[in-house]
Amino acid sequence: MLADLAERARRDGLTRALVCGMGGSSLTARVLAAAFDAPQLQVLDTTAPRSVLAAARAADAAPTLFVIASKTGTTVETDAFFRLFAARARPEQFVAITDPGSRLDKLARERGFRAALHVPADVGGRYSALTAFGMFPAALAGVDGAELLLRSQTVDVAAARALGARLAAAAQAGRDKVALEPPATIAPLAPWVEQMLSESSGKDGRGVVPLVADLRPGTRADTVTVADFATDPLDLGVEFERWAYVTEELCHHLNVNAYSQPAVDEAKALTRDLLARADGALVPPSTTLSPAELAAAARPGDYLSLLLYIPLTAEGTTRERAVRAAWSDALGIATTVGYGPTYLHSTGQMHKDGPDKGLCLVVTADDDEDAAIPGLPFTFGRLQRAQALGDVAALQRRGRRVSYVHLSQAADLLQLVP
Repeated sequence: MLADLAERARRDGLTRALVCGMGGSSLTARVLAAAFDAPQLQVLDTTAPRSVLAAARAADAAPTLFVIASKTGTTVETDAFFRLFAARARPEQFVAITDPGSRLDKLARERGFRAALHVPADVGGRYSALTAFGMFPAALAGVDGAELLLRSQTVDVAAARALGARLAAAAQAGRDKVALEPPATIAPLAPWVEQMLSESSGKDGRGVVPLVADLRPGTRADTVTVADFATDPLDLGVEFERWAYVTEELCHHLNVNAYSQPAVDEAKALTRDLLARADGALVPPSTTLSPAELAAAARPGDYLSLLLYIPLTAEGTTRERAVRAAWSDALGIATTVGYGPTYLHSTGQMHKDGPDKGLCLVVTADDDEDAAIPGLPFTFGRLQRAQALGDVAALQRRGRRVSYVHLSQAADLLQLVP
C-alpha cells in the first residue's frame, strides 16, 4: 500500500518529498535518504529560519509531497511546518503520519489530505522506525521496503540483549560513553542510535552517553567503542530492531524506564511558557557560566555537549568540528553536538536527566532573515529562540553546568574555544 501511494504521488507529478517532523517521527527518513542516496526525499526538522526558508523555496520550485509526521499530532514544530506549507500548496500534496484519532489525523480528514497513515498508538516514536514513519519515506526513496522488513526479522535477539547488558555493566563501572562507529555505507544510522540510547537511558542520573563522530575515543578510559554493524543499507531494518533490543536490555540493567522521556516534556513546557508571556520578552539568562568558567568546571569523565541553535550547513559543520576538537584536546574529554531544536527531542533527555557529566554549551545566533508562521503570533526565529532559552532553564533547574552564548553571526562559533 505504501509503495502504491508513493507511486501514485509520482505519477501525479509530485517528484519530490519533504518529511516535516521532529525526533522519532523524522529521523528514520533522514537515515534512509542519506544511506540510499535519495535526493528526492528531504527532511525538515528544524525551526532555524534559514533552513525553513530554504525548504519553502525548494518546494516552490519543484512539485512537492509534504509528509506531516507527528505521533501525537500536537508537536509545535510540525504544526508550524504544516501552517507554512498549507498556505502555499494544495491539500492533495499532503500526507499525514500519526496516531489514529490524533489532532493531525482529524485535520488530515477535514482538509482532504491525499492520505492519513496510522502508526500503532502503543509504539513510542523512537521505536517506530519500521512503522509508517520509516516505511513510507522508504517507499518515497525507492527503497525495497518488503526486503527491509523481511531482513529485520533475522535480528539476533540474544546477541542484541547481550550487548545491552555489556553496555550497562560498562556504564556501572564508569565507562558510560559509547562511541558509535558504523561503516560508511550506513554511517547515517549513528544519529538514530544516538537518539535511541540517549532518550531511553538518560534518566535518574543514569544512562550511557552515545558519541557520534567523536575524536580519539579509544584513548579514553571512560569510553566503549561499538563498530560491529551491518554493511548493507538494506540491513538497516535489522539494525533498527537490534538497537531496540539493545536499548531495552540496557535500561533494564540500569533500572530506568526505556519508554519515557520526562525531561524532553519539561523543555517543551518551558518553551510554551516563554511564548505565552504577555510582554513578549525572551530575556536571556544572566546566571549561566561563561565558556571559560564552563571549561574550568570540567571533571574527569565529563563530556562537552555543544548545543547549537544555528542552521545545519557544511560550513557550520566544519566550524562545529573545530570547536569540538579544541575542547577535546584542551580538556581530554568526549564531545557531542546537537542542533536545536532537533536535539530537544532526543539527546536533550540525557543532558538534563542522565549522569551529571555534561558541560552544556548552548549557542544561538542572529538570523539573516526570519519566517512568519501563518496563524500564529510568533515567527520561526522567535520559536527557535524560545526553545533555546527553555532548554537552558530546564538545564539550570536540574543543576547542570551550562553556558549560554548569543552570537551576532553563526560564523563566530570558532571563538568558543577553551
